[in-house]
Parts: sequence; C-alpha cells; structure tokens
Amino acid sequence: MIKEKLIEKALIPGTFIGTNRSRCLRMRYNRNECRKCLELCSSGAISIDEDIIIDTDACTRCMLCVSACPADSFEISGTDFYSLLGTLRKIEASVSSPVIGCAAQGNNACHAKTACFGFLSEEHIIALAVFVQNPVQVDMTGCSDCCNSFIAAAVEKRISDIEEKTAMKIAAKVVLVKNRADLQFREVSFDRRGFFKALKNKTLTQAAGLFDKDLPDEAMRSYSFKKLPLKRDLLNRALKVLPDGGHKALLKNYYYAVKVTEACDNCFACIGMCPTGAMKIDRKGPEPKLIFNSSLCSGCGLCEGFCINNAIVIAKGFSGMDPSEFLTVQPQAALSL
Repeated sequence: MIKEKLIEKALIPGTFIGTNRSRCLRMRYNRNECRKCLELCSSGAISIDEDIIIDTDACTRCMLCVSACPADSFEISGTDFYSLLGTLRKIEASVSSPVIGCAAQGNNACHAKTACFGFLSEEHIIALAVFVQNPVQVDMTGCSDCCNSFIAAAVEKRISDIEEKTAMKIAAKVVLVKNRADLQFREVSFDRRGFFKALKNKTLTQAAGLFDKDLPDEAMRSYSFKKLPLKRDLLNRALKVLPDGGHKALLKNYYYAVKVTEACDNCFACIGMCPTGAMKIDRKGPEPKLIFNSSLCSGCGLCEGFCINNAIVIAKGFSGMDPSEFLTVQPQAALSL
C-alpha cells in the first residue's frame, strides 16, 4: 500500500498576495469607483492611487480582497485552486468526506491545505460543491483563535447567499466545521494501481485549469491582454454539468447581459476597455456590429462607465440558451432599459 503522502508538500510554503495593476478596474479607467477590496480590508492594508499598494506589515492575509475583486487583480502565491480540486477528486473514492485546512493552522490533519479561507468566493464554493462528489469539510476549528476570525462568518454568509440564489444544498456539500469533535478525518491509502490512476486524474484536472500560465508575464500584465477571471471560469465549468434547475439559477444570478440604447454610435471603445474579451466586433455583415458573450463577462461595468454616450447598460441575468455564444447586441430605445 502507498500512503497518501503525495504532492501536497509543495502546495503552500510561503503564501502571500501579489497584485496585477493591469487587471484593477480603477487602474484601467481612472473614473471607475470600485472599492470592494478597500471596504473588505479590515486592517486597512490596501491603498489605491497610482498603483495598488498592500502594506505587508498591516496585511493579515485574510484573502477577502482576492475573493472580492471581480477582475482578479489580486493573486495568491502558493495556492492553486485547480490543484486543490484535483487533490480532492483523486481521493473521493477512498474518503467519504475530505478535509481542507488552513496553512496557518500548523499540522492539523487534512487532505489539502490552502491559504486563509477568505479566498473562497461564492464561485469557489459552488465549484467545490459541483466537482467534488463527497461533502467537503472546511476545517475552521482554529479560526476563533486567529486574527482573521471574522472569516468564518464571511464564508458562512456566502454559503447562505448561494442557497438563497440557487436553491442548491450547498451547506450539505461544503461543511464548515468549527468544533474539533465534529471533524471527521480519515487517512487515505492507495494500492499501486489506484495511486497512478489518481495521479493521472490530478494531472488532467490541473492541466484543464492552468492553460494560461504558459503566457509570458509581461503579456498577462498588459492592459490590452484579455483574461477570464478564475471565478468566471469556475462558473462556466460548473454550468456545463448542472441539471436544468441549477443551470437556470446560475444564469439568473451570476451571469450578465449587455444592452445598448439608440445613442450607441458603434465607436467600439467598449471593446478595448473590456478586460475579459466579452465584447467583439462582428464584421460579417455590411456594417460592423457589437457582439457579446455572457460567459466571458464578470459584470465589472467598465464598458458602461467608459461609454461617452451613456449608451451601455449591464444587467444581471442571462435569459438566452447558451451564454458561451457571441450574440449581436441590438440597440433599444432608452425607455426600454
């Protein structure tokens, strides 16, 4: 038997938060007023002026800024969520309820360690519930003694919000364990055949999520580079496997539609401003048209704020059949918006 002492050792040695100013909405457009990271940072460690600055002495690494940013301008070094999913999936045949733990909690028994659980956005939590067959235990037994103790309530609220929006039984799939006596941990072991099968499955899962990491760093930090935020990618993947009911609820609450008024003059400046590539020009007809892909839209609103004609409106909810299709955006009368 080969004990489950696998590859996780490299997962979290020195976790820290980095920044990518080219992704920040306020850096991309100086009139944008996004304050999500500033409002959530209880230590006041973040400032945004000519750049995104994190005071490393004040920062408690609660990771709320990471989960809140709609454009992924904050990056966690040492944690790869696709690797985490791969780890949990490879042991699901052997463990009835895998345990994930916080790296700051020392040697607590768990199957995978992560940064502080503040990075678990609603999208991350949905992905855990959808892609891991068995309930996932989130070991929060040490949270009460941590400077980031407020994270437990934040994650609990996110689970409640998901259930309200989608009717998914998330609390039964992503279980927050606060008392040591309630934590159920079981060591994992594989026979030789099972070991190599699990390793193969993990590698495939990682490869599926890391497709953009081969790009040069300077390309990924260019203002012209279009990047799909991880949270949006997780939702798109979950959408493909959810049944109709869950599928519709996700489209209604987590996806967006773009509408334009007749004031739109097809200047297409919104395309350049969009950080994800959700907007493009369709040149197939006699006149170029604006087309939009809901699966690529994070709802950041940069296009809406940048439009000098005030002709664009971002609306929550997608009512079409396939959010991954590029659809023509038809101008509408202002009163119909």
